[in-house]
Amino acid sequence: MHSSLFRRSTLAVQAVSLLLCGLAAAAEPAAKKHPLSVEDLWKVKRTGAPALSPDGKWVAVEVTTYSMEDNDSTSDLWLLSSDGKMQRRLTAHKGKNSGPAWSPDGKQIAFISKRGGDHAQVQLITPDGGEAVALTDMPMAPSGLKWAPDGKTLYCIARTWPETPDDASYKKKAKEAKDSKVKASIIDDALYRYWDDWLSDGKKPVLFAVDVATGKHRNLFTHTKLHLPAYQTSASHYDVSPDGKELCFVADTVKEIGTDFNLDLYTMPLDKAGDPKNITAENTAADTTPVYAPDGNSIAFTRQTIKFFYADRSRIMLYDRASGKSRELTEKFDRTCGTPKWGHDSRKLYFEAEDKGYVRVFSVSAKGNDVTPLTSGFSDHNLDVSRDGTMLAFSRSSFDLPPTVFVAPSSDPVPRQIDRFNDGLVSTWDLGQVKEVYFKGAGDAEVQMWIVYPPGFDAKKKWPLLQVVHGGPHNGITTDFSFRWNLQLFASKGYVVSCINFHGSSGFGQAFTDSITGDMATKPYTDVMKGTDYMEAQPYIDKTRMAAAGGSYGGFMMAWLNGHTDRFKAMVCHAGVYNWHSMMASDVVRSRERPLGAMPWGDLSKIDKQSPQRFANHFKTPTLVVHGEKDFRVPVTQGMEYYNTLRIKGVPTRFLYYPDENHWVLKPQNSRLWYREFFAWLDKYIGHGPT
Repeated sequence: MHSSLFRRSTLAVQAVSLLLCGLAAAAEPAAKKHPLSVEDLWKVKRTGAPALSPDGKWVAVEVTTYSMEDNDSTSDLWLLSSDGKMQRRLTAHKGKNSGPAWSPDGKQIAFISKRGGDHAQVQLITPDGGEAVALTDMPMAPSGLKWAPDGKTLYCIARTWPETPDDASYKKKAKEAKDSKVKASIIDDALYRYWDDWLSDGKKPVLFAVDVATGKHRNLFTHTKLHLPAYQTSASHYDVSPDGKELCFVADTVKEIGTDFNLDLYTMPLDKAGDPKNITAENTAADTTPVYAPDGNSIAFTRQTIKFFYADRSRIMLYDRASGKSRELTEKFDRTCGTPKWGHDSRKLYFEAEDKGYVRVFSVSAKGNDVTPLTSGFSDHNLDVSRDGTMLAFSRSSFDLPPTVFVAPSSDPVPRQIDRFNDGLVSTWDLGQVKEVYFKGAGDAEVQMWIVYPPGFDAKKKWPLLQVVHGGPHNGITTDFSFRWNLQLFASKGYVVSCINFHGSSGFGQAFTDSITGDMATKPYTDVMKGTDYMEAQPYIDKTRMAAAGGSYGGFMMAWLNGHTDRFKAMVCHAGVYNWHSMMASDVVRSRERPLGAMPWGDLSKIDKQSPQRFANHFKTPTLVVHGEKDFRVPVTQGMEYYNTLRIKGVPTRFLYYPDENHWVLKPQNSRLWYREFFAWLDKYIGHGPT
């Protein structure tokens, strides 16, 4: 098992040095606090999903460091002790080291890293340190690692062509594609690009089994016509039974992906030949995230029941392997449930769910309908549970706190912080107060709004207002530390920032989320107007200096506001939908009919009533338009249409165009430019700071 190739290093010395450096830093005078800056955002060491060791004593985590100068990032694996006393670096190879997965005996950690060759490969390293050893030599890049229960096999996801079952045939086809002078694609599928990836090369994600002793790999799907979802594929899309004899995976079982969507769960024997069996055929919507119970008797998974509605409530289901029947465990819990994790005794499941502006960890028993909240006051993501069931780990965040690794004993789930990567940096920030309020929105419903005040806020003075509209629309604005739209950074420039969880937002019950179906604008617009009324009524808001900004659906709302009100002096529209008719160029179009109530060739009047383009004759508010060329979700032409309309109408506008960004701005120097243009636009029309 390659154990003879591992060398012990001086990690113990490194750990002592780390602790001594921490003590020395603590002895230095506290740094002078300053308002949050864009440079601060990119100095944050960004922690990934925590991976608990089988005994719960250690957490392996990917830590990404960005360089503004290099306009790039590197990531390494670190080990954090669950008692919070030690954190030590495990890898030091330049580049990306990601996706740690502990072996069942806790003696090895598998991860993905590119260390020579054309593709990243699976690497193995011991928790004690030493040099990592490449396990695989695949002609394609693997991802989504999971160990077999006996530790002899490692499973991974890789994209390959259905007609290339082995390495030789894959390499031959890949070389032909690379050498061809013709780069055109002949497309027959309805889903041929997703987010910022082209899917038109014909490759499909499938599962490979890797022998840990020899490194040899084999395609498990060669005898099937199935594959994992072609979009957003991850390790959560499959699991291995505790006895190692069966595989459960997610596949899209429709005739043509893109015109229809239906994720189903399949089981397939691993210890003998056998065809996959569909165990969720009764449901025509999404069944996903399977996880076997430790006793092997059942499989937990999540289910949606409404087709073409990404915000339908995800329920936790339990499939009984003996009877072949499924039942829901969260019928009385009106929230969407995240990926479930089993406790060690198969009696309890843990999961995360968005709840009224927070993301909380919950538990539910295998009997069902006894959901219990375990955390509160923050947003807790990427939940993991140790194999022995003693420890929970998750990434905790808030408007004030960058993602930070916390653990909590399952017997007494009181969270404690165990990573200290950003403590020194965060201690230098002068952050504004965050307030949560409710007001009467559309139909007099209670609507939540976050308010972030600037540092040094003085309620006796008059401040400009920045009304931020979140994307989605079926995504709530939760107390998270965003590296793209950071409310504290907005406030740092001297703005009172408000952000509303308008009708349609998630985390407030399914009826609230579904309340804008067939009418995407009216209720959210009313909520934004009434939320702005609430802010205007505050004596510290300068009514003559108000601006609005939003991205994605929030960008749609900027164009909608521009056609329906002139109370804002300036707007910023990022990646916004402007014309529903031309959104047929989006990556996923089949799901448009339900939220809009019709397809563009159907009830045209219904589409027109929800399309900002139809109200262009009323546009008068100066608007900064931002869009990325690689944005396949809201194609760049949406931003161009809006900008061209404003320019021809003589409305002050500017177009910030990124040829190398998608729906989000992800590169450090591009982000710095984004914030610079954002603040310059606001400053030009409403200034900044108090009067």
